[in-house]
Amino acid sequence: MNDKHYSVTIADAINTFLEEDDWRFSFDEKLGIFKFPLNLKGKMKKINYIIDVERNEYIVYAISPLGADEDDKTIMANMAEFICRANYGLRMGNFELDFNDGEIRFKVHVPCNEIIPTTEMIQKSIYCPAKMFERYSSGILSVLFNHTSGKEAVEQCEAKNRTQLRDILERMLESGNENSDAEETSSESEGIESMIARLAARFGSDAEETSSTENTENSDEEPEIHTDLFGKKGGETDE
Repeated sequence: MNDKHYSVTIADAINTFLEEDDWRFSFDEKLGIFKFPLNLKGKMKKINYIIDVERNEYIVYAISPLGADEDDKTIMANMAEFICRANYGLRMGNFELDFNDGEIRFKVHVPCNEIIPTTEMIQKSIYCPAKMFERYSSGILSVLFNHTSGKEAVEQCEAKNRTQLRDILERMLESGNENSDAEETSSESEGIESMIARLAARFGSDAEETSSTENTENSDEEPEIHTDLFGKKGGETDE
């Protein structure tokens, strides 16, 4: 008998996915909580995952190893603005900032409604936070260490992603137009901007791409992750 009354069926489905997808993880059978670290490409090299299984749902948390200084009001304000701007328009999950200690994390909530989550559901919910940190980690670090405003940091991230999309589309057009004449190539090239605009609206928001991240071994030093926050309401502080 488990102490928390979580869904063993949901936990088994997640466990099966993690094993088949070759992740290295630990599982607390009493609490229904999975834990594992993940290496990232980019300036933020690593995030820590927690998957909290409940009765009819599970929640994926990806937690930044670096947080804002809760005593620095300017950095906290800039980070709060950054997170609000980054969250706007996201269709799956959201960033969160703990005003008590400056912790930064990305959360994906998956309601199961008495169904067993599919492999695709589990994959998207786990890959999505990694994609979001890969997309926005440079902005997070810029706010933390360069005192960049939230607005400017988000704009830097968006500009970088637009450049990446442009490069991908141009390579696709070059490959597809090797045998076409200059007029056709010019006409298709003019459509790059509109294609970028459409793709940018979706980029990273639905986590349909396979993650390029790499799961790591659990380190000897267990990261401090605030599992007590699972039961808290927003803004609630410890007595």
